[in-house]
Amino acid sequence: MVAVGKFTRVIQTGALALGLAGVVSFSSSASAGVLDSHAAAFNDGNGPSAGAWTSSTAFDNGVGLSGTVDWTVFGPGDFPFAGYTPTAGELTYAFQIFSTGTSAIHSLTLQDPNGAANNIGTFADLAGEAPFSVALGTQAEWNFTGLNAGENSIGLAFSSIKTPATLFGVAVNGGSFSIVIPLPVPGASDIPEPASMALMGLGALAILRRRS
Repeated sequence: MVAVGKFTRVIQTGALALGLAGVVSFSSSASAGVLDSHAAAFNDGNGPSAGAWTSSTAFDNGVGLSGTVDWTVFGPGDFPFAGYTPTAGELTYAFQIFSTGTSAIHSLTLQDPNGAANNIGTFADLAGEAPFSVALGTQAEWNFTGLNAGENSIGLAFSSIKTPATLFGVAVNGGSFSIVIPLPVPGASDIPEPASMALMGLGALAILRRRS
């Protein structure tokens, strides 16, 4: 299996900068998965879908490893699925990976540069293959026996007190990898207090009224 930790160090020391310049494409998919464009997504005005943190990201390494990752970040108390219990008062980062290529997907990892993720797990409300192991360190990692073309994972999740930032993940086959970018990861800022969130909502409503 590819040494993801070593790959991550390479990315962080310069390859990601090349990706941002166009070597790695930022692509989005019209996936029909439940987590793509979820109506209950956390919205702080910075997400890709009208300020909401929900979308679908496609990946393809050009040699058979391809698919999509559907994802939504849910606000505290807003996680709508059973089988995973978010940490109280925290955001839930939820993902589901789909395989479309000739190479089976054996793992999905997401970076956690601020060490702010916790409570990694899964939820079977979204049907699919369950990972045989999960791990959380400087990365959140879910490992599979192999997602072949047309197959997908069950729901994957972790909690965090930090609001989202855009970074990347890595889909790994036994002998290759594909960067999945952009994906949400815990950023540097804590979730706003409820009063602050209410003020943000009123501000957004006022802007919409002025535009209408």
